Amino acid sequence: MFRHKKKQLTVQLLASLDPKKLEILSERRTLKTFQRAAISVPAYKQCLKDFNVSIAAINTIQDFKKNVPILDKNKTFRYYSQDFKKLCVAGDIKNVSNIVVSSGHSAESFSYGLSTAKETQKMQEAIDFTLDYIFDVSEKKTLLINGLPMGVHIHSSLVTVADTSVRSDIIITVIKTFASAFEQLILVGENSFVKKVLEEGIASGIDWKKIKIHLVLGEEILPENLRVYFANILGINPDMPEHQSIIGSSFGLAEIGLNVFHETKELIRIRRLMQRDRRLKEKLVGADLENLPAFFQYNPLRVFVEEMPKANNLSDIVLTNLDEDTNIPLVRYNTQDEGKCVSYEHLKETLTALGYGNYVPHVRLPLVAIWGREKLLLEEGFYLRPEFVKELLYSDDEIAPAITGNFKLSNSKAGLRIEVQLKNEVSNSEGFEARIRTILLANIPARTEIILYPYRDFPHGLELNYERKFRYI
Repeated sequence: MFRHKKKQLTVQLLASLDPKKLEILSERRTLKTFQRAAISVPAYKQCLKDFNVSIAAINTIQDFKKNVPILDKNKTFRYYSQDFKKLCVAGDIKNVSNIVVSSGHSAESFSYGLSTAKETQKMQEAIDFTLDYIFDVSEKKTLLINGLPMGVHIHSSLVTVADTSVRSDIIITVIKTFASAFEQLILVGENSFVKKVLEEGIASGIDWKKIKIHLVLGEEILPENLRVYFANILGINPDMPEHQSIIGSSFGLAEIGLNVFHETKELIRIRRLMQRDRRLKEKLVGADLENLPAFFQYNPLRVFVEEMPKANNLSDIVLTNLDEDTNIPLVRYNTQDEGKCVSYEHLKETLTALGYGNYVPHVRLPLVAIWGREKLLLEEGFYLRPEFVKELLYSDDEIAPAITGNFKLSNSKAGLRIEVQLKNEVSNSEGFEARIRTILLANIPARTEIILYPYRDFPHGLELNYERKFRYI
C-alpha cells in the first residue's frame, strides 16, 4: 500500500511539473556534469584541449551546445580500449558493482557501462517506478522473465526475476511451471526472439490468451505491425493497452542505462494514431514520413537529449548522462540513432489542433522520436530502412508466422536485393513466394530482387543465437 501511494504521489508530481522549469533544471545538471567531466576525467580533459575548448568559457547551455564537442563510440571506447581508466572519473575504476557490455554489431568494438552501488540503486529505483507506473507491479504479484542476452540484468525489488537469457526452451518451461503462481508475467526481449518464444510456445501447447502476460521489447525499433501480430497471438486489442496486456518497447544503451527511453500506455496509442494519420506524423516530427519512428518518453533529470542535425531534416540523437555517481560521465555522446526531440508542449498543441485532445499524456515529460541507425541508399536515389521492410512483412498474417524476422538488404547488379529467412519448419511454395513478392514490390519503388531461403540455407547466420544484434544491411 505504501509503494502504491508513493507511485500515485510521484505521478501527480510529474503531471503537475512545469515542462519549462524541468527543462531549466535539466540544463543546469548538464552544465554541472560537463564541469565534473572536464575537471576529473583525463580523457575528457585531453579531448577539450584537442578541440581548444576552455572550461571557463562554458557558462550557459548555449555555450555548451555551440562549443562542446560531440563524441561517439570510436572517440571514446574504441580509442581508449587499451587505457580504459582514462575515461573514468579521477582516471581510475572505483566502487564498481556492475559492468554492462554492449551487444554491438561486431566483436571488434564494444562499449561499457560501469555502475557504482549508488548508481545501480538509482537504476533499480527508476526501473521499479517504471514497472509500477506501467504494469502496477506493487499491487500485483509479478514474474519478470528476462530474455535479454546473457549479462544484461534487470534490477528490481518489486518483481520476481527469472534470468533466462536467449533460451526459448527455458522461457517456455518457466512459464509452464510458474505462470499459475503469479497474477501477471512480463517477458522482456528482442523483437525476433520474443516472436520465436511466442510461436514455439503455441507449438508446445501454451494458450497465450489464457495467460496474463505483458511484453517489453528492446534492442531494436518495434515495428507497429509486429505489435499487432503479437496482440493477435495474445488475444488483445493493441489500441486498448490500458485495459489489457501491454506490448511496449524501451530504448537503452550499455553506456548509460537499460531503460533510457520508454513507451507508456498513452504513447502506444499515440504512435498507433501516427501510423493511421499521416497529418499527425507530419506535424509532430516533420521528417522521414514514409517510416514510423518509435515514440518514447524520458526523464530529463537523468539524461540531457539533443539533436545533431543531418540532411533531410533528420538528426542523430546525442545524450549527456546526468547521473552524478556515474564512473563514466559521457558528455554529448552521439548514439548514432536518427531521431527528433519532441517537447511536451509541441505534442499537446499538435494533438489538440488535430482534434485528438483526449490523447494528450497525463505525465508532462519530454519525448523523442527514433527511426534507428541503419538505412541503405538505393540506385534510385532514396534510402530504405529495415524498419520499412519489417512493417511490410509483418502486415500480412500469412507471411509473419512463416519467417524468422531476419533478412538482409543489399545492392546488387539487379538492383535492391532482399534475402529473407524462412522458419525451420516452413517450406517455400510458388503461392507463398508470390505473396511476399507482391507485398514488397507493390510498396518499394525500386528494381528489386527477392530471394527466400529455407532456414538452414540462409547465408547470413545459420543458427542465429540472438546474443548479437542482427545486421539487416
